[in-house]
Amino acid sequence: MPKLKKRPTTALLDGDILAYRAAFWAETNDFSFLPSQIKRMIKKWTPKEVSNIEIALSCPREENFRRDLWPGYKESRDVMYTPEYLEDAKEYLQDTYKCKRHPRIEADDLMGVYASSNRMIAVTIDKDLRGVAGWHFNPDKEDSPVYVNKDDAYRFFCKQWLTGDSVDGIPGLWKIGPKKADRLLDEWNFEDWEQNIIEMYASDKHKVRDDRGIPHPDIAIVMARCVKIFDSSNYNLKTKTIIHWEPKGGS
Repeated sequence: MPKLKKRPTTALLDGDILAYRAAFWAETNDFSFLPSQIKRMIKKWTPKEVSNIEIALSCPREENFRRDLWPGYKESRDVMYTPEYLEDAKEYLQDTYKCKRHPRIEADDLMGVYASSNRMIAVTIDKDLRGVAGWHFNPDKEDSPVYVNKDDAYRFFCKQWLTGDSVDGIPGLWKIGPKKADRLLDEWNFEDWEQNIIEMYASDKHKVRDDRGIPHPDIAIVMARCVKIFDSSNYNLKTKTIIHWEPKGGS
């Protein structure tokens, strides 16, 4: 059994979700209590034995690098209702706490980079972060942080690559749901997962639901890069440079 890495004493919290939840709360309560509500939420979201917290925030959605790869990425969210006090909540977070916000990437990616390098615990209710190895904490479901090992994280990523993510507008493979994806991964040799998925994307049998004109040899890589939450191999924090995911052995 793999040895667990020592748990970090710093946590990186998902500021996007915190801001949304606080903003929605303020719409049906007293706006003047927005700061105190955010503080209560952050207290709940802070794991025990953590001595320091920071907040991760996403770049503007239209500037996200995934939009360059797949124009439909989170397209449906552009027309979704935005709570009135969302910007107030984000402004309070940035004025009150140490926040991380980098160009062209999401809060999820920042949490993934820091969690995978064992520098921080990633705190969010978003299940997608479990595609990154490291310490994680879901304050809605867990009492304390849990460690996700590399094998489990890799399986989660490959499963997402097969199924896509309808909420984020990532189509994945036609008629491949979570159960079928699990069955395929169980049947295949671990070493063949990536090549098998690439071949399925190139197959007429499993055509992409909406390829938006992207040529088939590239569509598998595009889908992988859209679902892949960054780890430390995908981003240089010093230069703020994206290092695109590539399949094992190259594309």
